[in-house]
Amino acid sequence: MKTEEEQVEALKSWWKDNGKSLILTIAVALGGVLSWNAYQDHQVGEAEAASVYFQELMNNAPAGQLSDTQITQIRYNSDLLRAEFGSATYAQFAALMVARVEVQLGDLSAAASQLQWVVDQQGDAEVNALASVRLAKVLSEQGQHSEALALLVDGDDAWQLARLETRGDIFVVKGDVDAAREAYTAASVIAVSSGVSKPLLGLKLDNISQ
Repeated sequence: MKTEEEQVEALKSWWKDNGKSLILTIAVALGGVLSWNAYQDHQVGEAEAASVYFQELMNNAPAGQLSDTQITQIRYNSDLLRAEFGSATYAQFAALMVARVEVQLGDLSAAASQLQWVVDQQGDAEVNALASVRLAKVLSEQGQHSEALALLVDGDDAWQLARLETRGDIFVVKGDVDAAREAYTAASVIAVSSGVSKPLLGLKLDNISQ
């Protein structure tokens, strides 16, 4: 599984590669309501403004320990993105970042709130899947195992391995060893077939098989 930093970089790369085509698709769909030129100018302006806020947020979110000033700035820029560009993917990226910070600070309720907001947006499928997996982990830490499992719906995408491993982790906590073994085994099959090294997953599976 990718690290938090690698996942954020992957999401940023996706937006760089797909953001313009996404805007174009929306614009074409709304062509009968707004003129293309007016809509294009509006969208480009919004995208540029959202990009500035998001870049500022990323500048204040390096790996490692964050200062109080950095945390305040991250929250501030995320709030701005949600208020001004709530439907933009940048706003959802920002909420994912803030959720990570809140987990590091031990505020699981705040993290869950951020992640739930991303899930509720029902935006890009990849972003939604990532948020769902992270929210499931947070809810499980809070003892809300049934709610966490309900979020881990199987899907034919890049996050299925993470779903299965997270599902196994939750079943271990619940004491359902058979269900945990089934989830870990399925995750291992995906890891092997995709060439992903998951030594910790192997240890988890070995531990419950003893």
